Amino acid sequence: MKRFFGYGIAAVTTFFVVVMATGSWAAIPLDGYLIAEKPCPAYHSIKKKTNPGNILLQKGFAYVVTAKNKPDGTYYQIKVENNGVSQRWVETSCGTLLVDCKSSGGVSETGGQVSREYLLAISWQPGFCQTHQYKTECETQTKDRYDATHLSLHGLWPQPKENAYCGVGNTNKAIDRNKHWNLLPALEVADTTRADMAVVMPGIASYLDRHEWIKHGTCYGASVDEYYREAIMLVDQINDSAVGNLFTENVGQVITSNEIRKTFDEAFGAGSGNKVNVKCKGNLITELWINLRGEIEPDTSIGDLLHNAAPTSSTCTRGKVDPAGF
Repeated sequence: MKRFFGYGIAAVTTFFVVVMATGSWAAIPLDGYLIAEKPCPAYHSIKKKTNPGNILLQKGFAYVVTAKNKPDGTYYQIKVENNGVSQRWVETSCGTLLVDCKSSGGVSETGGQVSREYLLAISWQPGFCQTHQYKTECETQTKDRYDATHLSLHGLWPQPKENAYCGVGNTNKAIDRNKHWNLLPALEVADTTRADMAVVMPGIASYLDRHEWIKHGTCYGASVDEYYREAIMLVDQINDSAVGNLFTENVGQVITSNEIRKTFDEAFGAGSGNKVNVKCKGNLITELWINLRGEIEPDTSIGDLLHNAAPTSSTCTRGKVDPAGF
């Protein structure tokens, strides 16, 4: 008894504050997110089940997690908006917890080796939007916007496909794999790069840029700004070529994969076309997946990268170059 009171009034007060606030003798600090899977009540008190404001979790939303009520507990403490941020308790069964796993060392499963083989994925955005009408970039697309008549950047992927998430911690991997891309770290790029991305990569409206960097760009062996500047440079070369003209001049028409491949040969050299996989959804062309190989620099010719790349087959024989609009 003497040892207990020897800690002083301040310590005892702190001790009882923790007990009263958590309803537990040993709340465990956590740092992560809870992805809500059902509309659970958010309690102010676990014991009394009080819920001022009748706050319910919103399915699919991510909530910051700060603690668990005890090691084998059944409640997480989360931050919720209720006329300002407040702390609430929700049952652990209400969603999926995403926390960083320090034992992993935060390294990628591939060892993070820099590749010289790449897959450049470029989209025909109107075709993509027909099956993704809910995305912001699709809701806002107009026939006058750049991506209505030009190919758009999806991503530049170091190969093989297992070469992903280089140096990325488990929390960000889990956030990315659960498609909560808005929770990924904001990218630090030059204003000019950001402006170009807004034109050539309309998916940034849905945080596609964060996803592509976390999963693929981290294995590129360069800064995020350099990664996107060089990816945009490659897309620009295609849009400025006969390939870009083929799409622009055939909006609303059906073209074949053989026509696309032949045009690649004409624009970038014989054999370039068989490095291109034309992708379709239904009868609509949605993407081109293009094999590349070599060092990519700001002045690299995509023709050289195509010449050195491995051939691929096309999964689509023909498709419509869809116009903007649903």
